[in-house]
Amino acid sequence: MPTFRIRTGAAARLLAGVFAASFLCGPGAAPAVAQEARRELALPRFEGVTLDGARVSTDLLQKRRGLIFVFGSSDPDVGRTAAILDGVHADAAAANVALLGVNRDASPELARQFVRRHGFGFPVLSDRDGQISQKLRVPPTSSALLIVDAEGYVIGGIARLGEQPVDQDDALARELRRLLYLEPKDAAATPRLGIRPEAPDFDVVTLDAKTHVTLDQLAGKVVVLVFFLPTCPHCHDALKFLDGLQKQLGNPDLAIVAVSVSDKKYVVEEMVGDLGLTLVPYLDLNRRAQKAYGFNQGVPEIFVIDRGRRIVSRTDGSSPRIHVRLTLAIRQALGVANPILLEKAAYSGEELCSVCHEQPHESWTLTKHAYAFETLVEHGADRDPECLPCHTVGWGKTGGFDPKLRQEHLRGVQCESCHGRGGPHQSPEFAKAGYESVCLGCHTAEHSLHFVFGERLPLVSHAANAQLASLSLEQRQELLAKRDKRERQLFEKGDYVGSASCQSCHAKEHELWSASAHANAFGTLAKSGEQKNADCQRCHTTGFGEATGFPHGGKTFENVGCESCHGPGKRHVDDAGKSSGTILRLTEKCDSCVIMQICGSCHDDANDPGFEFELDEKLAKLRHGFREKKAAPK
Repeated sequence: MPTFRIRTGAAARLLAGVFAASFLCGPGAAPAVAQEARRELALPRFEGVTLDGARVSTDLLQKRRGLIFVFGSSDPDVGRTAAILDGVHADAAAANVALLGVNRDASPELARQFVRRHGFGFPVLSDRDGQISQKLRVPPTSSALLIVDAEGYVIGGIARLGEQPVDQDDALARELRRLLYLEPKDAAATPRLGIRPEAPDFDVVTLDAKTHVTLDQLAGKVVVLVFFLPTCPHCHDALKFLDGLQKQLGNPDLAIVAVSVSDKKYVVEEMVGDLGLTLVPYLDLNRRAQKAYGFNQGVPEIFVIDRGRRIVSRTDGSSPRIHVRLTLAIRQALGVANPILLEKAAYSGEELCSVCHEQPHESWTLTKHAYAFETLVEHGADRDPECLPCHTVGWGKTGGFDPKLRQEHLRGVQCESCHGRGGPHQSPEFAKAGYESVCLGCHTAEHSLHFVFGERLPLVSHAANAQLASLSLEQRQELLAKRDKRERQLFEKGDYVGSASCQSCHAKEHELWSASAHANAFGTLAKSGEQKNADCQRCHTTGFGEATGFPHGGKTFENVGCESCHGPGKRHVDDAGKSSGTILRLTEKCDSCVIMQICGSCHDDANDPGFEFELDEKLAKLRHGFREKKAAPK
């Protein structure tokens, strides 16, 4: 008999108590409830020598999310734990998750063989006396995976897998990816980026085994497919809601197909009687329906399939908010007029808007706005009050995002960020003067590089992006990757003058630059024989391709000079720096928002992997020109 986990919604953790290979029970995506200040285990500091002889400490995890693998190569559950890690460690490393191993083997060679066999390239500390494992509260004969957030708290983990059925491992791996903000590996039956996948056929049978029901038989109907466990209280809640909705709508074109993931007929019959349900329960005896829909043993899991056999919604758990989402999705699929079911005194989130505003929502999923919160997560700033106002919905306002609350539905730059709480339905005056002032609330000089409203608007305009509706999923993913690179003009047009022209006024800065690798960037090309390679010249010279830059301007531009970071300098030099706006000053710019755009135009993943996550360290060697801030008047 498989083991199933009751869905706890978006804020689910893999911890129960300290460690367990199961999930906390809860009511699905529960309403926001204030959480007490950081009650999770704070990661204790430790250090030691790795299997390769290097010294490593928890400083590796400073201001970064971490995934710690505690193991002994002979632990009964180490193979299963390592297999879960196998599926995430490469993606986690690429997303700036610090990976660290802690090994209890008495023989370092045994540990090295294990690490080589699995291809783990992260540092592994030797913990022969078990002291580090004890600090981390990991049992001595069990392997564990611990998730640490950027503030140094253990927010989830997996341990004691040997006490759990093997068929739960896939579900744990999926939840691990979710908590680390990694893309799910198998999302074939999940709407993504506006693409609604075709629903696979299914063949389920009534409890008496006399009547089979398939998706083909329900052609032309709106189908709600529910995977439930008869002993799960949240499944009971979901089934009662759907049963009631079906009665309320009274629409013969609505088919509720409730499929038990347990084959115990008498338990299902007892549940139906106790709940007074009128809907018919079904069994999936060969589990083909579960496999076809990627069911991952989290219950309840609910799919809404439209008349065209497209999956328009996939939700898990049961809560008032989920019931609202399902009501809207089902009514929309049936073609029944939808009521406005927005939050009365709080922000509602993009999910509720998406049902009626399909095309605008679809185009939004292809913008950087949709993933603004993930950017903070990757940089360990997802609780930073300086960043949250422009990367979440309603920060600091009643019913808006608060990191102390469970509000995944308010993460990112969403509909209500631009259209106000509840959009025109609840905030008709919000953008009456136009959207430029709304955009400029976040796209300030400190946080946006060369922001011109008219140039940027087409990137997020729903009307301008309506043409993208014809793109396939693969093409949409490629578009997002391209937009992620932010390929655009960094500076205003102007003439280049060379770094020597800056020296008279900025002697100290010029001296620092002269001693840096930037000053000899072109020389490194000569050493590798690439000095004539235009692809390389672009990032090893100043003003590449410009009339007054390299190569037209001569040897003075055979370096990464001042103007590579501050833009063309002729106006600034001619004006002797008297007027503002003649050069790009970086002293007041946000490192992640602005300076990374400039540095990242060359220090990208292809040429300098991981640079964006080492920006602070790299900038510390180059920072110059910072002025003391004037004290505030008393």
